[in-house]
Amino acid sequence: MYGFTLILTLAVVGGAIAYIGDRLGMNVGRKKLTLFGLRPKHTSILVTIVTGVLIATASIAVLSIASQDVRTALFNMKEIQEELRGLQKDYAEMKGQRDAANEELQEAELKLAQAESSYVAITAELELAQQSVEALNQERAFLEAEVAELAVTAEQLSWLYDLVETAFGQIRAADIAFNASEVILTTVIEPGLSREEVRAALENFLLEVDDVAYRRSARAGDSDPYRAIYLPPGVIDLVVEDVLLARGTVIVRAVSEANSIPGVPVRVYLENYMDQMVFSKGTVLASSTWDPKGGVEIDLVILQILNQANNAALNAGVALSPERRGAVLLPGGYFFDAIEASREIEQPVEIRLVVAEDSWRSTSPVLLNLEMVF
Repeated sequence: MYGFTLILTLAVVGGAIAYIGDRLGMNVGRKKLTLFGLRPKHTSILVTIVTGVLIATASIAVLSIASQDVRTALFNMKEIQEELRGLQKDYAEMKGQRDAANEELQEAELKLAQAESSYVAITAELELAQQSVEALNQERAFLEAEVAELAVTAEQLSWLYDLVETAFGQIRAADIAFNASEVILTTVIEPGLSREEVRAALENFLLEVDDVAYRRSARAGDSDPYRAIYLPPGVIDLVVEDVLLARGTVIVRAVSEANSIPGVPVRVYLENYMDQMVFSKGTVLASSTWDPKGGVEIDLVILQILNQANNAALNAGVALSPERRGAVLLPGGYFFDAIEASREIEQPVEIRLVVAEDSWRSTSPVLLNLEMVF
């Protein structure tokens, strides 16, 4: 409303001045008045110019009177321009600061996002760690329980160990009559015998076994008919049937079931094997390398592999000779020849025990040759 009033005032003042000037110009022209010695035409032009100047001056004066902003614009323009340039400069600086602040804000937001991501990851790791701690605590409790159980078991085992050690000491202090799985005696039953003949042969064989055990200090007390062995009931009946079903030569041997000491019965079980060839001529039953610089005499090495050969023959089911305690035989000449030859040997040599001829289970003992391979 204030601007409309100002414009209306300017229009009225300008119109009034224009009207007055026009009237003056017409009077000057009609009366042909002159000013400053000018011609009437020029005087009229001068009046028009003055009228325009008055209109402009009146307009400015009215605007200046009516508006503080107009007065400021007219009389303080330079200061306003300088202030404007300062404001523009400040604006540019503030804009730069704003842009920098925006960049810093973006960096801060990025760091915040990274921090939030790290926080989430750390929180997840913390949860996993807490779960691991809980699992470890449970495992620790479980292990502690196991340790407690193991401690109790250890005490029990310690007690059992002491008991076994005491028993073993007692066994070691005593003589061993028979070792576990030791073949006591062997017999060969030919085919074609009747059931009664087979039973009689087995009963006589067991009496021989009992006699061997008795001579080695085993005792069975008042048991009948054996003085030194114990055979579970019904074993003979089973072996009789096996022999009859075999329809061929059968090797039956009595074996010690466990270690036994003098004064107690030997628990015996029977094994039976069909007679067949078990070793062909040239089969190496046992071998070992003897080094003359090793500090071990050659005779000990020969005895060691001779024991291995004997075990191999027994495991194959070879009958145990009643006259000998072994299933193999190495003539004494090989033994002494090897001892004599060892005096001139300067490098390691392999000693072999080789089957001298085809051997069957019923062939006892298995004859061996001794070979030395350089």
